Amino acid sequence: MDTVDVRLTDDGSHTVYSTEFDAFYHSTKGAITESNIVFIEAGLQFIANQKKSKISIFEMGFGTGLNVHLSYLFSLNNKIGIDYTSIEAFPLSEEIWKKLNYSEIQSQKDVFFNWHVIPWNQKTQCSEFFVLNKIWAEIENYYPECTFDLIYYDAFGPGTQPELWTDIIMEKMYKMLVPGGVLVTYCAQGEFKRALKRNQFSVTSLPGPPGKREIVRAIK
Repeated sequence: MDTVDVRLTDDGSHTVYSTEFDAFYHSTKGAITESNIVFIEAGLQFIANQKKSKISIFEMGFGTGLNVHLSYLFSLNNKIGIDYTSIEAFPLSEEIWKKLNYSEIQSQKDVFFNWHVIPWNQKTQCSEFFVLNKIWAEIENYYPECTFDLIYYDAFGPGTQPELWTDIIMEKMYKMLVPGGVLVTYCAQGEFKRALKRNQFSVTSLPGPPGKREIVRAIK
């Protein structure tokens, strides 16, 4: 049986540790710092710079809800419409997510916990600019009805869940993107980058957050 607990990271924000996977949900060097660099700056801001008025995002691993929250704040601050789909096979319990301090560090304090309360498997209009659809499923059993501008690939690493970093899954990610669509992830493992290239992605290594030399941005 998996047990999880909340840990404080170097930037003062929380991460979660899973005993079953022996892995952290976010970097211990700074959870918010990592998510901002990997997903918001390398992904969402990169797509927004292309002057899109609405952006569709698929997140592999809802987890703590941090990436949802940061993307929501980005949509409000930039007045950009975001249609956000996030998949999760093992949702956190209320006992855990209520301990997370992201609402204390970021703005919109009353909003963060809503990401966990919102029902699964249905679209919810969260603001004028933000729509969230949480999918409770495993990625192998998920077949989207649309394509996406951006994928946040935030699964546990290939050393923990190698089945989520294979050619088969990367082929699926490629098909899920629009032409010119982008996948961003914290993982810069050599074999993973080769899997992306074998599936026609154009791969760029970018400077990583504290404690990580590189991250990856892959373009269809």
